[in-house]
Amino acid sequence: MSWTMTRKALWDLRWTTFWYALGLALYTLLIAFVYPTFREQSAQFEEIVRNYPEALLRAFGIEPGQGLSSSFGAFMHAEAYGFVWPLVAAIFVIMSGAAAVAQEVERGTAELWLSVPESRPRLLAGKLVALLVGMLAVVGVSVLSLLVAAPLVDAELPADAAAQLGVVLLDFLIAVAGISVLFSSIFSERGKAAALAAAVVLAMYLAWVIAGLSERFEWLRYLSIFTAYRPREALEGSSVSWAGLLALLAIGLGSMLASLAIFRRRDILV
Repeated sequence: MSWTMTRKALWDLRWTTFWYALGLALYTLLIAFVYPTFREQSAQFEEIVRNYPEALLRAFGIEPGQGLSSSFGAFMHAEAYGFVWPLVAAIFVIMSGAAAVAQEVERGTAELWLSVPESRPRLLAGKLVALLVGMLAVVGVSVLSLLVAAPLVDAELPADAAAQLGVVLLDFLIAVAGISVLFSSIFSERGKAAALAAAVVLAMYLAWVIAGLSERFEWLRYLSIFTAYRPREALEGSSVSWAGLLALLAIGLGSMLASLAIFRRRDILV
């Protein structure tokens, strides 16, 4: 791995990471401060939610029949971590991951990049480490903001639940990053790589929603990374599905290894 490339990639990512992390942290705090109002009127909110279509509930990460409950974890899942957080964080990862190789080719800087006395896999691995650091920062700041907010709104969030949430969030982003970097290693335009990665993630999300609405299409859940993305279990202190988390990790790391193999053999000097 090229530490020189890692440092450069971290420098390039610094402001993007900062603004996404700050935005998600502020959103987390904002939603958390709404929780006391929700807790006082939880019965009314539950009645409203019961009248929502199942498809709409699934789209926002709420299992039909599961409801919101008055717990802090369930509320934060429904309002933040079930839909908004993964959407925004995935945009950050897709745009950053899609730039790993494709942006160098698109800008015409590939020759300069490859002039570094390191092998291609080491160069790309350096960028992947920088992307991982960026994802850790986004996840860490989000979880920390939740830990700070919980006592301020008279709610409980055990340290082990916060740690489990961090693992779930990071695993999800690793899977998205693997898909994004894979497309970046194949295509020469960042926009095309990002668009295809976003299309795949969106298709997986729709497959997950549809799988929960009809037994006929239940098999679609095996094609979606969102099946293993279960932050509510972590937020409520339940046992998370480690098999699902390992599957997300395998998808992410497998895709990254494939991207390293493709990049090693690809002619990108145009």
